[in-house]
Amino acid sequence: MTPSDILFVTRYFWPELIGSAPFTSDIAEWLARHGHRTTVLSGLPHYPDVEVFPAYRDGRRRRETVGAVAVERVRSGPPRKASALARILNEAGFLGRGLGALALGRVKRHPVVLALCPSILCVALAVAGRVRGGICIAIVHDIQSGLAERLGMGGGGLAAVMRATERYLLNRTDLVVVLSGEMKSQLRSIGVTVPIDVIPLWVDTDHIQPIETPPRPAIRVLYSGNLGRKQGLGQVVAMAETLAERRPEIEIVLRGNGNQMGELAAEIERRQLTNIRLAELQPNEGLSTALAAGDIHLVPQNPDAAAFAVPSKVFNIMAVGRPFVATALPDSTLWHLQRRSGAFLCVPPNEPWTFADAVLRLADDEALRAELGRRGRAFVEEHYGKPRILGAFKDRLDAVAASR
Repeated sequence: MTPSDILFVTRYFWPELIGSAPFTSDIAEWLARHGHRTTVLSGLPHYPDVEVFPAYRDGRRRRETVGAVAVERVRSGPPRKASALARILNEAGFLGRGLGALALGRVKRHPVVLALCPSILCVALAVAGRVRGGICIAIVHDIQSGLAERLGMGGGGLAAVMRATERYLLNRTDLVVVLSGEMKSQLRSIGVTVPIDVIPLWVDTDHIQPIETPPRPAIRVLYSGNLGRKQGLGQVVAMAETLAERRPEIEIVLRGNGNQMGELAAEIERRQLTNIRLAELQPNEGLSTALAAGDIHLVPQNPDAAAFAVPSKVFNIMAVGRPFVATALPDSTLWHLQRRSGAFLCVPPNEPWTFADAVLRLADDEALRAELGRRGRAFVEEHYGKPRILGAFKDRLDAVAASR
């Protein structure tokens, strides 16, 4: 059977370097390399910045080729403000521009359409973008209604509307793909009845390799990624204040971009902390090199936003052979991953002394750091290698397409 042409609707794609973009880029490239003519429909790249990347601001790169993938971009950038309403309006704007591209024929309807959620409105666009009798697959990396409910957005009313929207749109797809069994249970609980498969994130273990720790005068503790509300980075600042009293020589670096950067800088200054600093991501720096810059990594999470989430960065940290300390609720997905892998430490959220104790445990035990790093690398090689996961995803996609 000739492989189907595929349209992939996603807000996040190359050249964005963190978040969901590396994974959507991998999916599109993998499908294209294995016989599927693949087109990505996306907006203007910006994440995690609050402005569109400079090379895309003049509108001249609205159509480009990335590897073997054709990319069509509509003029939709980041939300104007860091609020739930601004984000919803922004996502609605992307939906409207995408529907316009379909109506004008700039983007063709396809027999197979994928959509990355968030946003759920990408799923709406994907449903509209399939030909009659075609299939639509939603790849769910975050359940927005659950996030809105736990963060108390809109007094519960917004979460109810989002939950109804998710139920309606996901039930109009042919398959939903989630990252964990907990996410599958959450979708079932809100009334999603279509088939749901669990396909976790993956690591390119050929590309991301362990790097020996470079010599430096003191232990460096690193957070690398989006500086956003969902990450719960206030916990790191509170932990840094605790370490400033106990071990001021330990260096803590928050490296990234995001809408909480100014707030974090102000809080660090208010507490007069000198053992923690902010730094920007280096776009030309290799991922292995970037992750090797820390002796110990931090994976904080807002406990109200992360009941069933596993941040994608944890697998990359494991792949580069570094240990990390995560904050997570007991019996959460991340806590279960810690038990399975034995590659990192978990502590309850919003307990700065416990957080600091875990960091000090690793800082003072070089052998333990090495052992956890070795376990992490072995774990991702066995369970989360890119060919294994993406091969399974392509096989499932082809099976659903063949059934039609």
